[in-house]
Amino acid sequence: MRRRCRPLSTELIGGDEKKETKAEPQKDYKIYGLIASVIIIIILMVVAMGPKWDISTNALLQFILVIPVLIINRHFFINAFKALRSGGTNMDVLVSLGSSCALIYSLFGLFMILISCEKGNLEHAEHYSMNLYFDSAGMILTLVSVGKYLESKSKRKTKDAIEGLLDMCPKKIIRIKTDKDGNEIEETVASEDIKKGDVILISKGEAASVDGTIILGSAVFDESAITGESVAVKKEVGDEVISATMIKDGFVRVRAEGVGEESTLMKIVKMTKEAGATKAPIARLADKISGIFVPVIIVIAIITFAVWFIISKDFVTAFSNGICVLVISCPCALGLATPVAITVGMGIGAKKGILFKSAESLERLKSTDTVVFDKTGTITKGIVSVEGEVSMDEVRETSPLAMKLLKEMGIETVMLTGDKKDKALKIAEEAGVSSVRYELKPEDKANIVKELQNEGKKILMVGDGINDAPALATAEVGMAMGAGKDIAIECADVVLMHSDLLDVIRALRLSKKTILNIKENLFWAFFYNVLMIPVAAGVMQPLIGLKLNPMIGAACMSLSSICVCLNALRLMGVNLEKNLSVNTNDLKENISKNDDKNYNGIGCECDLPKTERVEKDMITFAVNGMMCAHCKKRVEDALKAVSGVVSAEADLEKKNVSVETDGSVSEDVLKAAVKEAGYEV
Repeated sequence: MRRRCRPLSTELIGGDEKKETKAEPQKDYKIYGLIASVIIIIILMVVAMGPKWDISTNALLQFILVIPVLIINRHFFINAFKALRSGGTNMDVLVSLGSSCALIYSLFGLFMILISCEKGNLEHAEHYSMNLYFDSAGMILTLVSVGKYLESKSKRKTKDAIEGLLDMCPKKIIRIKTDKDGNEIEETVASEDIKKGDVILISKGEAASVDGTIILGSAVFDESAITGESVAVKKEVGDEVISATMIKDGFVRVRAEGVGEESTLMKIVKMTKEAGATKAPIARLADKISGIFVPVIIVIAIITFAVWFIISKDFVTAFSNGICVLVISCPCALGLATPVAITVGMGIGAKKGILFKSAESLERLKSTDTVVFDKTGTITKGIVSVEGEVSMDEVRETSPLAMKLLKEMGIETVMLTGDKKDKALKIAEEAGVSSVRYELKPEDKANIVKELQNEGKKILMVGDGINDAPALATAEVGMAMGAGKDIAIECADVVLMHSDLLDVIRALRLSKKTILNIKENLFWAFFYNVLMIPVAAGVMQPLIGLKLNPMIGAACMSLSSICVCLNALRLMGVNLEKNLSVNTNDLKENISKNDDKNYNGIGCECDLPKTERVEKDMITFAVNGMMCAHCKKRVEDALKAVSGVVSAEADLEKKNVSVETDGSVSEDVLKAAVKEAGYEV
């Protein structure tokens, strides 16, 4: 099935099979490299912190162990070099600087240890052995790599979602053509071979591969995958058929009008891909700060070395002070400021059933000023109904309270639905949304999100169906209900496992608290560094005799990291449950008010409007002239094309046909259809 769709899917995804094949070994290499880095760092820490049976051997072993970690994570240094060469700085520069500082000073210490041991000065060697930071040099790179791997893993979900959409392509398509003698010929072709104007046959259990118009027959269509509407729709000659909708009963001939990239399904695929590729990257505060911080620190370190070398004429003292400035300014705390708070925040969310796929989604959520909701399965329960039964599309118990709290937060709410106007207004009124858009197609939802974005609004889109995928991908943050379709979940940035709209409130609160915590962390990340840099540079030595050696500088650096971590842990006490208890009396009162406004009481099963049930009748009669399987098929097709026919089965041996109808078709009408097909009854 996927093979038939491959030419289109690779074009939309932006690559070919060869490129995807080549990417796999590279992906495996990164995973294996990351695992190797973690294992080596653990061993390195044991060697560095364990008993030193021989000082020089232990120091050399630490150096040997850190080499493969540096090689595996060399991309940090390469990217940092490229950034510096282009005149900018970023987090890679910060990470590389921190690792390089620790490595350079450790190499200096290793050199001094080897010299001291050679001269027999073990006390001097012992002193320098306490100032080796090979493990820190590798640890910085490894921890950041782990974070980046987890982040990139979540970003690959968009591509998987697109391929999931393409899996909806039917396995085969029956195209009907007429030969020169006027006889109809059925041929099976691949989906990409269908052209505008072709006539195709779609039977029970099959999905439409194109958009088009019914020219023969009738069928009951399940359009929930595209429109989000749970009630099956009966369509007849002249009605529109949408690609990816499934026939539950009957059969139709459809004249293709929207084929290939013009079909609704492929428009969804295309919009999902484009939206995922054009999302504006979040401006990282740490990168902005590093643009000033990194060059300043490097200049201060160079000046420190130069001044002390001129004053003391002692290279070791000058080098030690210069390195001390770099070590105390190591961006470990800066590197931890965001990910630690994000990790804690995402952990809190996970315990509440709110799954953030990336740090960006948690950060972007804070800026939301408009929440756009799908209706079916999101604001409502969206219980799928059986053909002929009424739709139990009840508003979720928590929806009105969620809308009320969003309004109190100054956030606008918008409901999008494919429903007709009357039903849409009922649900909107009952749920308490600010505004509603109805009778929408999937592309309309994404366009409305874009329209709101053009007005300067920051959009959170909440949905659960395949039809919501483009809008979820277009919005600043896409949020999917956990009970929804897999493709919607894949396209979303956040998943609500409990399918509870109050979790939207919890997620927004958590985002605001987490971002505030990050800003606090950035303050602590710089507080100790800025305070201690003058001391590290030796400014206080001539005044009060205070000299800060690199070991104390490293301790101060660690202290800022500890402060960052402790501050992040404060998030554990955040209260997300304020005013989130649902008062069922308020809900009943809200429903009662809607009843007074002549709404039909959708919230109560006993008040649901009744729909006409389909009564099925079986009619059997003889047919003469059926000689082969082709005759059998022709008779069955002629009968299935009659409005009101549910199914038809011809028997060549008994020379009769059994027709199941909805009770609205007479036997005479059925016999007339068979006669018109060229057979006697």
